[in-house]
Amino acid sequence: MSLPFLTSAPGKVIIFGEHSAVYSEPAVAASVSSLRTYLLVSKHEDSNAVELDFPDIQFKHKWSHDEFRSILENREALDEARSNTRELSSKLVAALKVLHSELKDSLSYHAAFSFSYLYLCLCPEVRGVRFTVKSTLPIGAGLGSSASLSVALVLAMTRLNGVIDSSNEFSVQDKKLINEWSFVCEKCIHGTPSGIDNAVATYGNAVLFKREMDGATNFEFVEDFPQVPMLLTYTKIPRSTKNLVSSVRDLVSRQPNIVKPILVAMGQLAIRGAEILDSLNDENHKELVELVRVNHGLLVALGVSHPGLEIVRSLSDTLRIGSTKLTGAGGGGCALTMLTKDANGLAIEEFREKLETEHGYELYQTQLGGVGCSFLPNEVIGNQDLERIYKIFNGEMDKKHLDEFLLPGKCPLPWIV
Repeated sequence: MSLPFLTSAPGKVIIFGEHSAVYSEPAVAASVSSLRTYLLVSKHEDSNAVELDFPDIQFKHKWSHDEFRSILENREALDEARSNTRELSSKLVAALKVLHSELKDSLSYHAAFSFSYLYLCLCPEVRGVRFTVKSTLPIGAGLGSSASLSVALVLAMTRLNGVIDSSNEFSVQDKKLINEWSFVCEKCIHGTPSGIDNAVATYGNAVLFKREMDGATNFEFVEDFPQVPMLLTYTKIPRSTKNLVSSVRDLVSRQPNIVKPILVAMGQLAIRGAEILDSLNDENHKELVELVRVNHGLLVALGVSHPGLEIVRSLSDTLRIGSTKLTGAGGGGCALTMLTKDANGLAIEEFREKLETEHGYELYQTQLGGVGCSFLPNEVIGNQDLERIYKIFNGEMDKKHLDEFLLPGKCPLPWIV
């Protein structure tokens, strides 16, 4: 495999069905076209080194390949890990805890642990490489940043080991493999992920999902729909997903006859939303915007909104640019504003300016949908483009240029998707 090359994967938003999904109701998630993770895999000056550089979390670590020798000799642990992608290998986990003991209980530990787990399973003979991460996704905002990185890493490692070698587009089997191993990486980071975030990051566009009573999650992919203009507002208000899910559970137990119909209504709303996305046009776009408003109202009834999120919703109503709902667990985090077809550009700019200057929020003007995992081989990167890419990844140019130079589907470079 010729170096350097790049991989990329999108973030995600929950459009419909937060919280009700916990009660086996369907929900809909979609990729976010221009909020993505980019991974540059390049040759390291040390032929025996494997390095991960992730400046967004101030993490940079270089392993000597010799550090992995004792684990690589533990065939039982590696065979266990490679044969079961639904669960982590307890033997490999134990070995990696010893290897990374100095990083324990830090964000860096999760990065090192998940990276080395994938590396040992997928491309343990590869050395003399550097993995450098750049992302336009805010970290910890509920937009699937860890899954986006997981998918980018898995795609890079499966290219390095030659398991995935598609030269035009990824096969169904390629994406299935990427999705399976990115779920493993998510387990390394989160323990018990749903699998939704990595599925969206792998396949792109939208996914209708439903968690069954046995814990399995069923997916139906909405593969082709026009990208939908929206605004994402990151309030920076901290929240605990665990506490919010628990508060809804308490409400269900206290008021089952009132709250359970709300959850069922949210499930029906998600089904209708997926139907609209599958046949989106100017007329039913109005209904999609309406469903966003209704879904937020139901979430407010569950008690998972926040005054900071209501500021966003109220302002979008006042300026008549579209409908706003919280996305994710609520209690802070992010809000999604689905724009109407006739949304006024000046009103959108006023919306942005007020939220950024008066409240300190971050706004992202982007689109729902778009391609999933993507690969840019060395052979199609010209010298001038490569120089720009290195400048961005080395920090010599602002990472806002990532989309300008590299956004799959928008930039001139021929990404494989």
